[in-house]
Amino acid sequence: MTDSEKNWSDYWTKEGTSGEVFVNKAGQKHSALTDYWRTQFNLLQPGARVIDLASGAGSIFADLDEDHGFTLAAADISAEALRILKERLPATETILCGADKMPLDSQSFDLVVSQFGVEYAGLDAFDEAARLVKEKGSLCLLCHYQNGFIDALNQEQLRGARLCSQLGFIDLAMSLSRAAFSDSQEQLKNAEKAFIPAERQLAQSVKENQLGVHNHLYFGFRQLFERRRNYDLSDITDWLEGMRGDVEKNILRLIEMCNAALSDDKASEVKLRLENSGLQNVTCEPFTLDDHDKPLAWSFRAGRA
Repeated sequence: MTDSEKNWSDYWTKEGTSGEVFVNKAGQKHSALTDYWRTQFNLLQPGARVIDLASGAGSIFADLDEDHGFTLAAADISAEALRILKERLPATETILCGADKMPLDSQSFDLVVSQFGVEYAGLDAFDEAARLVKEKGSLCLLCHYQNGFIDALNQEQLRGARLCSQLGFIDLAMSLSRAAFSDSQEQLKNAEKAFIPAERQLAQSVKENQLGVHNHLYFGFRQLFERRRNYDLSDITDWLEGMRGDVEKNILRLIEMCNAALSDDKASEVKLRLENSGLQNVTCEPFTLDDHDKPLAWSFRAGRA
């Protein structure tokens, strides 16, 4: 298992158990995505075969009624994501693989879908997606949009996570905690002097962006430190070490997410690849929401005659 695969498996174990990338204020899947996928499924005939590429924990299939009547398959590089999907949707066939090399027969699905997934595997994954579309079948993909709404949030969170690392915030917090539990006022004074400038910079970052691991680190440590009389020193330092790992994982994951976002030129290249793969009526359009000033995703649609 590569570092990337392990990182995503950790994500699905902890943060990603809901299977959702884009949620509303209540933390539920945004209704615009639900409506989008219901529209695609309503075009299918009973018994249609559908595959979700880079499926994660099954966000797309969660929109289906229990009596949908389709044959479902899901492919992902994360065994943990597929395990969660299988628990939620036990009738779904799961395939552990990358989207750029599918161990499946060509033209074997009536509908090929992906939501914020297939683009992570690179441009070859779009060739694979097209290869799986049956005669009279269709393809429908939602992909990350560079500098769109989600990508802008990811970039902001990446800046916050990187700032934690650049400031050495966790090491400074460790030193401050040890000094506070010591009997040396001079040690505490020196630790505070080193910590305060970094704390102020991170506080400003949190003020500008209240989402992300940097926000959790800042407020979590502040609460622990203010209530330190209720804890052992090891409680605080162990928590900080855990956060060190979380910051590193978030940086790696957010870099992958930002790199996966498609620019205008990349989206045009995807469209051309789909056409060259034998699909017809290929469309590539920004997927927008009325209450957002930036596109949410690229929407790719195509069919095979």
